[in-house]
Amino acid sequence: MKFLSTLFFICFISVSAYSQSHKTILIKEANIYFDYMVKQNFDGVLDYMYPKVFEMAPREQMKAGMQQMFNAEDMTIQFLSNVVTQVTDTKNLEGITYAAIFYSSKMKMTFLTEEEQAEDDKKGFLMFMKATMQTQFGEDNVVEELSTMSLIIDMDATMFAIDDPKYKGWKFLGNDDAMATIVNSVIPESIRTELLNEKE
Repeated sequence: MKFLSTLFFICFISVSAYSQSHKTILIKEANIYFDYMVKQNFDGVLDYMYPKVFEMAPREQMKAGMQQMFNAEDMTIQFLSNVVTQVTDTKNLEGITYAAIFYSSKMKMTFLTEEEQAEDDKKGFLMFMKATMQTQFGEDNVVEELSTMSLIIDMDATMFAIDDPKYKGWKFLGNDDAMATIVNSVIPESIRTELLNEKE
């Protein structure tokens, strides 16, 4: 009986250590990925993207899309910060390991086309855009910055982490509306459901 208790204790400690280990690694890797996002190092961001995505959307095409989205003629987008709030336990299916990372993100949208307008017109436009963004992100999560014609947006976000033996290290895949079709085709529904239900 004492032997079984000791064995159970060792197994419990081993499982706990593994859980902490993968979470520590994922937080470290996510922070590198987030740093690339803040610095708009799109090659770095794409290096962390799950390579299966490029079978559906070529890497160069995705890079061009990012460059256009973040640095358009009429608007720029900048990530100010991203902070991991939770890493789930891992799930395994057919030799691939999955986890979900929940994080808070702060983003700045700057509108360029209104810079030459009168102050009242600029304010009217910015307040209209603020109201539009509030419907998506919540009233308390959008703040205007008239001096720079910007909106500061706080949001909660999720991404999946995938450790596939075909590729080196953990890869990431954003879980948002823009990526829904790709995410649904790459990550099994049962895995997505289990991981997202672990949110605290």
